[in-house]
Amino acid sequence: MTSSKPSAAVRPAPASYSPAELARRLGVSAPTIQRWVDQGHLKAWKTLGGHRRIDAESAERFIAGQGLPADLPAEAPPPLTVMIVDDNEDDRDVLCALVEEALPGATILLADNGFQALTSIGQAMPQLLITDIVMPHMNGIEMLRHVCGGSTVRPHAVFAVSSHTPQQVAGLGGLPEGVTLVAKPVQPAPFIEALRAAAR
Repeated sequence: MTSSKPSAAVRPAPASYSPAELARRLGVSAPTIQRWVDQGHLKAWKTLGGHRRIDAESAERFIAGQGLPADLPAEAPPPLTVMIVDDNEDDRDVLCALVEEALPGATILLADNGFQALTSIGQAMPQLLITDIVMPHMNGIEMLRHVCGGSTVRPHAVFAVSSHTPQQVAGLGGLPEGVTLVAKPVQPAPFIEALRAAAR
C-alpha cells in the first residue's frame, strides 16, 4: 500500500501589480514605474476602468535584474539614479516633480529618514542625493557625514534642502565639503538647472 504525502501549499504570485504597489516594493516613485513601462522594461495593460496594471511575471523578472530588453547595447550607460530624502511627504512630492522635469528618464528613489537613506545609498549607489536637513531619528547633517566621510559610494552631487539660513545650518554643525545648500521653498528654475548641471 502506498501513501502519498500532501503537497505543500504554494501561495500563488499576484497576477499583476498596480504602479503604486510595485513602486512601494522597489522603493521608487510611481512616475519611475510609469517610465519603465513606457520604455518597455515592464509589461502593462489598462483595465476597463482605465487603471494600469503591471504584469507580475514581468515585474518579478525586472526585480531579479533580468528585465532589461535583450537588444539593449552592452555599452549603454546605466540610467541616472537620484535619491530624495525628506520626512515630509508633500516636500518629497515637490522634489520628485522637479527631478522628473530636470532629468527625464532618471530612476528616483525615496526615503523618509536618514537611516533608511543610508541603507538604500549603499545598495543603489545613486549619482545624485537630495536631502532635507531637519528629520527625526537622524538629521540630514548626520546622515551626510556618514555619506561624505570617505565613503566609496558617495554620490557625485549632493544637495541639502532646508528652510534654515546658512548661519543656522552652521550652528547645527555645518554641511560636509562639496554639499550644496538649497533654500526652501525651492525655486524651480534654478534648482532644475543645478540638477542638470550636476548630471552633466
